[in-house]
Amino acid sequence: MENILSIQDLSIRINKQPLVENVSFSVGEGEAILLSGANGIGKSTILKSILQLEMDGKDISGQIINRSFGNVLSLNGTELQRFRSSIAYIQQKDEYSEMGSIQVRDIISESREAHTGKNLSNAEVNDLIDKWIPRRSDGKRVFDANSKPAKFSGGEQRLLSVLSVIATRPNAELMIIDEPLNNLDFVNARNISNLINRVIKDNPKMGLLMISHCRIFPFITREIGLTAKGASLVEERYACHSCFGEANAEGFYTEYR
Repeated sequence: MENILSIQDLSIRINKQPLVENVSFSVGEGEAILLSGANGIGKSTILKSILQLEMDGKDISGQIINRSFGNVLSLNGTELQRFRSSIAYIQQKDEYSEMGSIQVRDIISESREAHTGKNLSNAEVNDLIDKWIPRRSDGKRVFDANSKPAKFSGGEQRLLSVLSVIATRPNAELMIIDEPLNNLDFVNARNISNLINRVIKDNPKMGLLMISHCRIFPFITREIGLTAKGASLVEERYACHSCFGEANAEGFYTEYR
């Protein structure tokens, strides 16, 4: 199994204060890795550092090796943008509340354009929504191309964030997800798990690195525990909790609408 991403002796200081020290792990083809650890231990900081985001006041040593781009820490300018656009990254926070008249089509189409250079029409956006998100019991979409995210509930905003990445980067070699279930109710949490699982099934060589405190994901293959002393494999096999019901043999939940 070839590694897509290798993190080697990674240490991170923020404003000269140590946060992460001597972290090493890899993400191989077809692996779905959960990065676990206590709140504030540095999990999200590691994900952002992989993509070289929010770097002010941050001092990083070690190596972050991507098989296509080499050491990410040495990239800048065009190469860094190319690397970022090759990753399906879902950040932890949704930022739609101040977007005013911006529509769903703008969000999804912009995400698609950043990855492929192609724009999407309203009809194409609605087709993507229908492909990935089950309709409500009354037959209506959860949202459509003309909906305004600034008016969405927290759960609807989260669903849009996940959809905008998954629907436009389904063939990425690496997916990085920071807390995909923030603000989601029972129905949409199951739907998000199903969406991620569908992408993995369709692209079996994709690697996944994810942070989540909710352990409902049947597709996780390995868990890496982060502590103040570094990172190590969690020897106990990852157990998917049944608080949202039982997934089937393929790892999918029944879609409640």
